[in-house]
Amino acid sequence: MQIRSRIKTARPESAFDQALEQELLSYSLELAALLNAGLKFGDNFNAQLKTYTTNAVANTADAVAHTLKRVPIGFLLLKSDKAVSLYDGGTAWTATTLSIKANVASATVTLLIV
Repeated sequence: MQIRSRIKTARPESAFDQALEQELLSYSLELAALLNAGLKFGDNFNAQLKTYTTNAVANTADAVAHTLKRVPIGFLLLKSDKAVSLYDGGTAWTATTLSIKANVASATVTLLIV
C-alpha cells in the first residue's frame, strides 16, 4: 500500500459559503451582545409592566387598563408597598382591560400582565 503524498481536503469555499459564514458570525456576535446586555420583560416578551394603586375599598374590583391588544392570560405580582393578595375581579377580561380585586385598600402594586 502506498501512502499518498497529499491529503485530500475539502474543495475551496464558494462565495456563497464565505458570505454565509460571515452572516452567521455577525448574527452570533449580535446575539451575544444582546444577551450580555440583559433581557428586559418589556422589550422581549408579549407582556406589559403596569403599576397602579388598588381601590380605596378592599375587595372592590379595579378595571386595570393595558395595551396588549389581546385578552391577557394572567398577571404576576412583582412588587407591592403592602402585604396584599390580588385576585380576579369577577368581570370578563378584554383586549384593553382586566378586572382585579385586592384584599387591602390603596396598595401600590406592580404587575406583569401576560
